[in-house]
Parts: sequence; structure tokens; C-alpha cells
Amino acid sequence: MGYWDFLYKMTKGIHMMDKDRRFPCGKSFSKQIDSDGAVARERREFIKAGLAVTAAAVLPAFATGAIGAIQPHVKNVFIINARQTYPGLSEGRLNREYVALIKSEMDKKGYRTRQTYIEKGYDINEEVQKHLWADIIITQSPVFWFGTPWIYKKYVDEIFTAGMSQQSFLIDDGRIANDLSKQYREGGKLHGKKFLLSLTMNTPKEAFDDPAQRLYAGRSLEDLFSSTTSVYKFCGFDILPVFGSFDVIKAPQISQDKMRLRQHLANL
Repeated sequence: MGYWDFLYKMTKGIHMMDKDRRFPCGKSFSKQIDSDGAVARERREFIKAGLAVTAAAVLPAFATGAIGAIQPHVKNVFIINARQTYPGLSEGRLNREYVALIKSEMDKKGYRTRQTYIEKGYDINEEVQKHLWADIIITQSPVFWFGTPWIYKKYVDEIFTAGMSQQSFLIDDGRIANDLSKQYREGGKLHGKKFLLSLTMNTPKEAFDDPAQRLYAGRSLEDLFSSTTSVYKFCGFDILPVFGSFDVIKAPQISQDKMRLRQHLANL
């Protein structure tokens, strides 16, 4: 029973108790009525006072509990800009636009966001704390020579090595002697978090998932970037499908790509 139902039934019960009080055989005795009326009034005032005290004590906690029950969890999102500048060749404008789009979509959801722009520098311990703070980590990166820029690999090596040394990201590789059920990767401590890799590239979409394509021979975007996502998976993250913005130099479709990215982010 809810608190307000309880109050309603109690007060209704008091009212009906006074209203329906009768004597046997329908007899009325004025002295008895006066005496009983005074007792009833005293009883009513006593119960009302008790209800007021109860409400003062219980209602704040009840209200807080009710609000807490319906209040959605506000997620923490850490956005990493992994672009690297090559003057005259790759200035990073598109990746900046995508980072701004990602932040805007997260703001619309009411999520808290933090960002790191790797090329501008970072503090290793601060980055470790951002990874621990985040519920979702999104890396926005260009593809250079079939992988992410080397500064992102350097960043990951430094941050995850620190997290391993501090035992905040993982305890060990998860294996236990004489227990074959414990697999390599089960030492991670960052379970419940999610990782999304968003990429811009000149590669056409048709180059993936097609055995007839000579370069990738049927491999998917997830297959080709597993070296990036596996770092996070090793520490316990759930890996979301990789987002690709394809053919951005020879046949760009940026407006459509941004729409797809919004849809990709919708369920976070």
C-alpha cells in the first residue's frame, strides 16, 4: 500500500467511526452521546496528531524513494578525438565535426561528457580516471594506412599500462593454473562499460564483407579493427558495432553519414 492510500484509509476510517456510532435498539441517550462525542473527538485529535508526526517523519523518505525509483541513470560519456594532423593532407576537420555531433547527441540525452583531444596533450593519470569515470567511451578516429593514427596507439599503450600497473583496469590476464574454465581476458575490472569506435576513411563500403574483394577477402570492419577494440574488451568492456564513414575523399556522403551516426548513437 502506498503512503497516500494509507493516509486516506486512516482518515476515512476515523470519519466513518464517528458517523456510524450507534446504540442498541436505536435508543438515544443525550448524556451518553455527549460523553461519547467528547471521547470520540479526543480520539480523533489524538490520531490526527499521530498521523501528522508520522507524515513528517516518513514522507520525506517516501518522496525521496519515489523520485529515486523513477529517476533515470545519467550516464557518463568519454569522447576521445584521435585525429592526427598532416598539413595539406589531413587537417582533421571532419573528425572534429563528428566529435561535435557525438557530444551534441549525448547532451540531448542529458548525459555528462568529458573529452580528450590526444594531439593537444594529456596527463596519463587523468586519462586513467576518465576511463574509470565513464560508462561509455567513444573514440573518433581517421583511418591512416589501414589503422588508427600512431598517436592513438601510443595513448592506449600509456593509459592501459598505467591502469594495469595500478590494477584499476585489470588484475591480470584472467588465467588460473589448473582451472581451464578461466580464459585469457577474464582478469578485467571494467565490466558494464561500453566502447564505440567511430572511423572516417577513404575505403569504400564495398571493400568489406565480400570474399570477392582481393584486399580484405571478406573480412568485416570489426575484423580489421579488432586490435583496437580488443584492448577494451580485454579489460571487461562490451564492444559496440564499429561505425564507418566510408569513401570520404573520392565519393563523400557526409550528410548521410552524419544521419547514420546519429542513428548509431540513438540507443546508447
